[in-house]
Amino acid sequence: MLKGKRTVGIITFIAAALWIGPVPEAEGTKTVAPDGPYPVGVKIERMNYHGREIPLMVWYPAMPQTGAGSYLYNTRIQGSAVLNAPAEKKDAPYPLLIFSHGLGACGCQSVFYTENLASFGYVVVAPDHDDSMMCHIEGEPDVSYLGLVWAFIKSLGNLEKMVMALFGDHLTKIGFDLSYRSAEARAVIDQALNWNQNPASFLSGMMDPDRIGVTGHSLGGYTSLMVGGVPFHCDDEKPDPELCDTDNFKKIDLRRMDPCCLDIMREMEDPFQLRDERVKAILPLGPAVIFPNLERAAAELKIPVMIITGDNKRMEVPWDRIWTLYTGAPPPKYVIRLKETDHMTIADLTLKVIAARFVLPGFRSHFADKAQAYKEYSVAFFDLYLKGDDSRAAVLREPSNRFVELWFDAP
Repeated sequence: MLKGKRTVGIITFIAAALWIGPVPEAEGTKTVAPDGPYPVGVKIERMNYHGREIPLMVWYPAMPQTGAGSYLYNTRIQGSAVLNAPAEKKDAPYPLLIFSHGLGACGCQSVFYTENLASFGYVVVAPDHDDSMMCHIEGEPDVSYLGLVWAFIKSLGNLEKMVMALFGDHLTKIGFDLSYRSAEARAVIDQALNWNQNPASFLSGMMDPDRIGVTGHSLGGYTSLMVGGVPFHCDDEKPDPELCDTDNFKKIDLRRMDPCCLDIMREMEDPFQLRDERVKAILPLGPAVIFPNLERAAAELKIPVMIITGDNKRMEVPWDRIWTLYTGAPPPKYVIRLKETDHMTIADLTLKVIAARFVLPGFRSHFADKAQAYKEYSVAFFDLYLKGDDSRAAVLREPSNRFVELWFDAP
């Protein structure tokens, strides 16, 4: 039986969602502006991958554009970037960052975050992964607003149950094999570096192939961990037979599922097969941590890692697995936990749903302050480990934001 604040929260959400709904389609919702010294340009590109055309959103340092209006993203979020602005090449090459969205989301789900990174001198490329459903860089979403509301009601506000309500059929269809995510991320790096070498590309010479990072949210956080080199050790793993029963896949707790149930994982000759050695630093955001033999796997991570997550127990990924990953990984490593923050706070596409401002902890109050934490810590981390710039590194050792709890171990 539901009690207290939980009951009130769900009832409030249902009432607000059904009667208020999202922001009208003719309008956009303004998100938090970037802080860096560079104006930001944004451009939509595409790449062919296994017969599928994947849209890519690219943010980059741009030339100042007098009188140019900011871009209205397909999620109806109004950012600060200027569409197709000329690239600023005087300080190039810049580090390359790949942003991997959460399960069912899209490349433009976290505009305040990606625009901010570009404003500090990064080229950021974000694909629509094969599971993109709730939004797209281009085109209409596959999951309706009412479908999202129904999933919330059906799950009683539980993140894991909501994920399965929305995407259980898709996950069952692919047999819970999530390795396609790392393959797509590596293909995006290939595509970006092809632009870098193509004199006809607007990104020609803009990226340093020796300074590449990956960041991502939720399943995109898992993607960054895979590509960053957390291995899959199934040699001494004996998975629970119930979790390997494909008829019951929709009952699996996705956050704690055992990848060794899958033939493709058990048969990998190299536990590091999904790694991309070009990646030098990773920053998962509220990541799904779905690795067998996690303590052993964490100890074999070879590059700097920072994890940023929220503290909400119902609407955030499990803290215990993040903590196991953090404590097991060699330095340099960081974990930031944001107070009064849920899984969707990083995804400003949620801002367009007015009901979220009443229900989700990250949006009820002080969203801008929490967004500032994501911005400050991501820039400080990537500046230090991709640029060798320690001018912002003080925040990596001492919290600068009242919503931040910080753990770190770095030489």
